[in-house]
Amino acid sequence: MQAYRLVFLAGLLGMALSLSACDVSTPSQIQTGKIRVKEQMVTEALDAGHIDQARVSVISRDILRNGKGEVSLTVPYLSGGEYSAREISTSYQEAFQTQGVRHVSVALVPVTERQYADKAVLAYRAMTAIPASDCTRIPGYQGTDNIEELDRYRIGCETQAATARMVVDPTDMLGKAGTQDRDSRRSGAIIEPYSSGVPNQPLKGMQASKVGQ
Repeated sequence: MQAYRLVFLAGLLGMALSLSACDVSTPSQIQTGKIRVKEQMVTEALDAGHIDQARVSVISRDILRNGKGEVSLTVPYLSGGEYSAREISTSYQEAFQTQGVRHVSVALVPVTERQYADKAVLAYRAMTAIPASDCTRIPGYQGTDNIEELDRYRIGCETQAATARMVVDPTDMLGKAGTQDRDSRRSGAIIEPYSSGVPNQPLKGMQASKVGQ
């Protein structure tokens, strides 16, 4: 009986040692990292021949909310078109100033091909939300990819990229103070009567029945 027990224990030990050499797990392809907030250069392509006021308004809101430092505008032009480029750059400066972006520096750049003369480039530094550091674009986004790219892609990265573009104020993701930036005595003077049960005084405004009389 003792010999049988020793043989049985030896068999169990051998099985344990053989299984410990095998790795039956596979690396996960699920993205577990979080969306990051980073200050980086933002570039926007603008029509070099026409002012799109709606686009200027959208870009201006982002600059005023998240922009850091100077805003630069590069306007290309073909040979003989420097005067027109200067006019469009001035129009863009005025359009951004109307939206509250006061300082836009301009650089006029000569080009030799029409395809490069159609778009002006606006650049500024801003806080932006971006996917996790090990994220790549989904295979096929930028063209044909091979099977190796599919193996390297982490599921969820494209969702993070789409979500990051929808974040209006990336600094919200860094956390903000819960207390309001105001004087505590002034706040107390408003809150204390309410907390003590003193009824609010009736508002002295217009009544719908008297409007137009």
